[in-house]
Amino acid sequence: MVKLIRYILLLILLLTVTGTSVIYAQSITTASGIVKDSVTGEPLSFVSVIFENSTIGAMTDDNGKFTLQNDKGLKNLIISSLGYDNKTVRLNVGKKNDNLDIMLRPTSFQIAEIEIKPQKEKYSRKDNPAVELIKKVIEHKNDNRIEAKDEYQTEAYEKLSMSLDNFNPNLDKNKFLKKFKFIKNYLDTSEFNGKPILTISVRETLSDIYYRKSPKTEKTITKAKRQQGIDKTLDDGGGITSNLEEIFKGVNIFDNNINILLNRFVSPLSSTLATSYYKYYIMDTLDVSGDKCVDLAFVPVNSQSYGFTGRLYITLDGNYAVKKFVLNTPAKINLNWVDKLRIEQEFKRMPDSTWVLSNENTYVNFYIVKGTQQLYAHQLRNFDKYNFNIQNADSVFGLLGPLHVLPEATAQTDTFWINNRHIPLKEKENALDDLLAQLRKVPAFNVIIKTAEILISGYIPTTGDKSKSKFDFGPMNTTFSANHLEGFRMRVGGMTTANLNPYWFASGYLAYGVNDRKLKYNVKLTHSFNKKAYHEGESPVNNLSFIQEYDVYTPGQDFLFTSKDNMFVAWKVGEPVTKMQYIRKSMFQYEKEWLNGLTFKTWARNENNEAAGTLHYDLENADGTKTRIKSITTSEIGAQLRFAPGERAYNGRSGKGSVFNLSKDAPVFKLSHQLGIKGVLGGDYNYNHTEISAEKRIWLSSFGHIDAQVKAGKVWDKVPFPLLIMPNTNQSITIQPEAFNMMRALEFVTDQYVSFYFTYYLKGWILNRIPGVKWLKLREVVSFSGVYGGLTDKNNPALTPGLFTLPDGTTPLGNTPYMEASVGLENIFKILRIDYYRRLTYLDQPNIKKGGVRIALRFSF
Repeated sequence: MVKLIRYILLLILLLTVTGTSVIYAQSITTASGIVKDSVTGEPLSFVSVIFENSTIGAMTDDNGKFTLQNDKGLKNLIISSLGYDNKTVRLNVGKKNDNLDIMLRPTSFQIAEIEIKPQKEKYSRKDNPAVELIKKVIEHKNDNRIEAKDEYQTEAYEKLSMSLDNFNPNLDKNKFLKKFKFIKNYLDTSEFNGKPILTISVRETLSDIYYRKSPKTEKTITKAKRQQGIDKTLDDGGGITSNLEEIFKGVNIFDNNINILLNRFVSPLSSTLATSYYKYYIMDTLDVSGDKCVDLAFVPVNSQSYGFTGRLYITLDGNYAVKKFVLNTPAKINLNWVDKLRIEQEFKRMPDSTWVLSNENTYVNFYIVKGTQQLYAHQLRNFDKYNFNIQNADSVFGLLGPLHVLPEATAQTDTFWINNRHIPLKEKENALDDLLAQLRKVPAFNVIIKTAEILISGYIPTTGDKSKSKFDFGPMNTTFSANHLEGFRMRVGGMTTANLNPYWFASGYLAYGVNDRKLKYNVKLTHSFNKKAYHEGESPVNNLSFIQEYDVYTPGQDFLFTSKDNMFVAWKVGEPVTKMQYIRKSMFQYEKEWLNGLTFKTWARNENNEAAGTLHYDLENADGTKTRIKSITTSEIGAQLRFAPGERAYNGRSGKGSVFNLSKDAPVFKLSHQLGIKGVLGGDYNYNHTEISAEKRIWLSSFGHIDAQVKAGKVWDKVPFPLLIMPNTNQSITIQPEAFNMMRALEFVTDQYVSFYFTYYLKGWILNRIPGVKWLKLREVVSFSGVYGGLTDKNNPALTPGLFTLPDGTTPLGNTPYMEASVGLENIFKILRIDYYRRLTYLDQPNIKKGGVRIALRFSF
């Protein structure tokens, strides 16, 4: 979500340069007002308001209000709702028609011998013909969906265009803004609301989709892929594209949940929730592309929940097939950054009577602050060339992984696209390259682009043109930090790019602490066996690396999803962290990633570990005396298997484990083993250390999701405490995943353990139903985590001689598991999360805090 927000911020910066006052070049007709019941005078929600002979329309919100406009000369509004006579309102073309007060007259009417009563009557599911109809549709949905076929193949064309919505600035009155006068030549009209738009990005793909019912398998082979627009140079190795693909997933109305905008919306055809989650109304019978259909309207019972308002068009041939549907988000839905969302799909019947998806259109208006410039996104999907007898099926379904991009996909010519795209580009979409060429002639625009590149990637290219940069400085959020040992810490680093060499990469940093006055460094040299487009981490990874490092680390405090030098984790709470280490290591590492989600990593490492700060290595002698050991050295080889079936590729520079990777739904399993070898390159110990883990995001339909992880590990040999397992702690004010927030660093050690982390994001499930509170659109978060284990006698210095004594304040984890829980609120001002954590066990330990507050910036829809 963070990358999308930064992307939108870029567009607002562009608007700032090009002006904010709006004067339409075309004649705009606007209409706004309120629709009421003519008898009671009460506002009517979910009333259809549409320009006659057009697709430009909307539904009234919970207060009966609507706003529409068009530049096509349309002059009549059609207002219709269940239980009311339709009404036509004539408008003044080219003018503002504001504060319309539209009265609808209640009526009763007959459809297929079923009496429909006025909408104001109390809704009842019992003996409701609309409810009986939707039950029939749900009963037959598995027969009517294309997945009922044993196998099929289709060609899919997808286009995602991003535009500045309602955009036509006055560029004539300001001397500076006159430099952008050419923008007027590139304005287009929105298919969604008829407003002027400036298209700034277009992504296209052309793919063959293959499906087999048993065993269930789906393969997508992308034959062509193309990206044009402002964000092409901003896409950090493909991270933005990967996240947009996750945000705008294709919709399947027949599933119980509809996955879009990183949320789960209850489908109006849900087998489990539909009739309790929605109210249904029969509106009319009509002809839809040659098929006689029932127009079935629906609205969610709770307008702030994750559901839709919309229409289903159900065939009257006895098969209860969905011919077409329209989904809209309710006006009061607890959904961030989205002003309006509409999804439309239409199906067609094949000669063998199979219903197949013909086309899909998703329209979204995004915003940062209500009333400011919006971003308009249009996702188009068109399907053709259906085939139910796949040739060479075994070879296709035998491919590893669900997605394959052909090598020539990104090199297809303009001629190929003209001949093969299902729907031609609009004139202004085709002129994107010309628009960019004009914009780049304006220095202010180039400054904005360069600023956006730094915000999105965290790196600064060394040339004005990123496509020519051979070295990038960064990441910039690690430039300054602080800790007890070093005091104020400064760091500078960077990495080479594929512009220097697409197979060889170098990266690293230099750091200096003003207190310890020591220079730290990290150098990494990587050879990629796959040619890279920009950086070494692009998927699929097949890399051999050498790493040399000297730096400061804190035992028991490992920031898994950010750098330890991230300036936002430098703010500590609780007892100061003073037990630290200087680590000097040399390491060879090989990593190989396959398209089926399997990754294999192996390494050989030699590491010297020197105690620092208040940490000491004191060896307990047989006579009771202690010998202080300055450092220990280990030599190990290790391997890890990681399996994430169905995981979407992510090519951002931070890797697929990054918090910026929005694809979190795939399960992830890990198994690793480290083997220490005494006597090799000065290694002091033999040891074996095994770790296994499983994690998964569990969706509970529209009631939120649970992020769950279970881990276990064991050290099999006698080793000193620096080689034992130290539960991961977090002393930062910021919330860190997979860490215990109320446990002190190095408070416990163990050589065998099982840990668990559960966080439940309720998405406002409770608060959305509380009057006086729900308007805040807050969302609940609860978590529960713990670790159970112990220290065997062979590694307990109190029972076994020849081991290092445990540091002051460090004890073996006892028979009671350590546990903590939290309750919190997120979506505060749409970006802030605040949790209160409470320690549940080991409350008698000295120098502990039983509770504390942690915060995080969390950007989510």
